Amino acid sequence: MKLTFITICRIIVGTIFVLSGLVKANDPYGTGYKLEEYFEVFSQDVGSKKIEKQAEVPEDIKASPCFTKLKFDKQYEYQEIPKEQLSGFKKFLLRTFKYFHDHAFQLSIFICALEIALGLLILFGINMRFATWSILGMTVFFAFLTFYSAQYDKVTDCGCFGDALVLKPWQTFWKDIILLVFIVPLFIWNRKIKGSKLTKHEIAVAVGSVALMIILIVIQFKWWFPAIFLGAFMLAKLVSGKFSDSKFQPYVTTLAILLSCTFFTLYGTKHMPLKDYRPWAPGNNIREQLISVAEQAEVEMVYLNNITCEEVRHSTKEWSWFDSTFEATHTFYKQDKKIIKPAIEAKIKDFRLEDPETGMQMADSVKNNKGYTFLWVGYNVEKTSTKNMDKIQQLTDYCIKNKIFMLGGSASTSDKIDKFRHDHNIMFPIYQNDEKALKTILRSNPGLVLIKDGVVIDKWHYNDFPTVEKLQKKYLK
Repeated sequence: MKLTFITICRIIVGTIFVLSGLVKANDPYGTGYKLEEYFEVFSQDVGSKKIEKQAEVPEDIKASPCFTKLKFDKQYEYQEIPKEQLSGFKKFLLRTFKYFHDHAFQLSIFICALEIALGLLILFGINMRFATWSILGMTVFFAFLTFYSAQYDKVTDCGCFGDALVLKPWQTFWKDIILLVFIVPLFIWNRKIKGSKLTKHEIAVAVGSVALMIILIVIQFKWWFPAIFLGAFMLAKLVSGKFSDSKFQPYVTTLAILLSCTFFTLYGTKHMPLKDYRPWAPGNNIREQLISVAEQAEVEMVYLNNITCEEVRHSTKEWSWFDSTFEATHTFYKQDKKIIKPAIEAKIKDFRLEDPETGMQMADSVKNNKGYTFLWVGYNVEKTSTKNMDKIQQLTDYCIKNKIFMLGGSASTSDKIDKFRHDHNIMFPIYQNDEKALKTILRSNPGLVLIKDGVVIDKWHYNDFPTVEKLQKKYLK
């Protein structure tokens, strides 16, 4: 019975870690951006103090005889603490957070690869002491982070499944707590798990993990690569367990796992994600992604009776209650809102392409243009790679000759954009947008997006910029 329970724990923990790691490794830049957000929040909390702001109260409320009986929500702001007033420990924390913030991308690669590898080690049942200690430590650490975020309303999305599954902090915290229920038994009995031999429990782990992965993919993730990836490793495990009795097998397998996971993560830094979960994914209609729905709410006007100081509430659906007598005997206090249906935010936010000289907006031209549109994105032209720039120049010439709309977007200043265009003979206009919005479009700096009739057709990392001939063969027929 105990061995069966341990087998179930291995299937659940290992599969979730492999899936979570693969989803993040598929987009290591996005994971890095999320880590940067965490370290910025921690730096603010350590290097500043929270002070209460004086509530802004209208003069008529202050003049009301009921003013002394009222309670107002406290408002706070953060005030930076001078470095000389910080303790040595806080200075150390600030330096640590700054270091991690500046190296968030490298940390992202390490975490993604490690998470996949630890999940596979659990499923393989090898090096269990290292695997269970590491997984327990990671889960406890991230449970603390998500509890802190949830309790103090810091980071609203943990990023633990990238953009594939957005969880709120409290949801993430309880996910970690549930995971710990299955991790702790593995940690306690890690010495009893010997996965090198082919037993019925090892076969159950292999089959069960792939089955669970398929279920999770069908329900939420819609990406078959994790099932193929895990299936290949489980098949290799079954074959090696049947034919190999070498004492070096666990070490060779561990090395192969680490190298494979690192390679996949590094691949994600040099190319577009194999599966794009963001709003600008190929196949998405930009106009649909820009649609938002306003909230439905019932608004109440709250007044104070000038004699009794009691609250009097009236709905704004009708105003028959409001007359000169009421106004003379009551003082407006506040407005309350009961949300019936919350607002639905647009999936694409802050998309604008502004001419720095005229202020003209070009975002509507991108989403409404009939036919093909090429959008070049270099969110920081000072750090933009010039690799394959000759292909962009050839594409620009082709677009000019064939009257195909082509433009660019950058978060750099206008003078830096002008210098970049001059230095690299860029003939298409480059407009300005927020860096975060441009990074949402694609992670590559620069990158290229092909749009047709407002629908994203394809995207390319600068390492994979296509030639005009390839574009003609596949799209521009």
